[in-house]
Amino acid sequence: MKIKLALTLVIWTALWLLSMGIAFSQEKKESLTGHVFYGTMSISDNDPDSGEGDFDLAIFGADAQKPIGGGTFKYGFETGMIFSLDSDVRMFSASSGSEGGSAAVSVDVYSLLIDYFAGGFLSFEPANWLRLYVGAGPLIVWAKWESEPKPSTAREINSQSESGFGVGVYARTGLDLFVTEKIGLAIGARVNETTLSLKYEPGGIDVEGWQYYFAMAVRF
Repeated sequence: MKIKLALTLVIWTALWLLSMGIAFSQEKKESLTGHVFYGTMSISDNDPDSGEGDFDLAIFGADAQKPIGGGTFKYGFETGMIFSLDSDVRMFSASSGSEGGSAAVSVDVYSLLIDYFAGGFLSFEPANWLRLYVGAGPLIVWAKWESEPKPSTAREINSQSESGFGVGVYARTGLDLFVTEKIGLAIGARVNETTLSLKYEPGGIDVEGWQYYFAMAVRF
């Protein structure tokens, strides 16, 4: 079920990027650059007793950048969406009672995240095959977090589910290397800060952090 949903989202983002490229390319002669990417996002766990560190989530998505002016240095607008559908097994220490001591409790965590962003970008293109860019702007994020504890005699924890919307800002940078006139390979990094926090026993998360990704770059 998760694989089918992930494939559906990948196909949807690819079609969305293609439609954006066709629409923008009909407006001006300035070429639009898009990316379809896959990577990881690191989100900090707010529970100090957790046996593991940050949540490392798989992400995928697409973006489009439309220049409105410039030469070697170009500037313009960008927009895109990022998805994450992931699961993880967490371990944390739980008190066994008034007599002291602790025991490890395992919790299965399932997450779904959708991040839509739009802002401005500046690119440096000294050659047709090389392109570096930076971008920044606002974003809207929605996330759902579910936790399912495994049976334990140390502490009883109920299954939990929480979701919500938030807003924030992002900044990112990337490098495109074009192997043909239209197609290239790319890497990038992005960081965001949002107002969205989700709670679960025994801790919680702030839905923000660093993202790193590999991508296919396309010119329209």
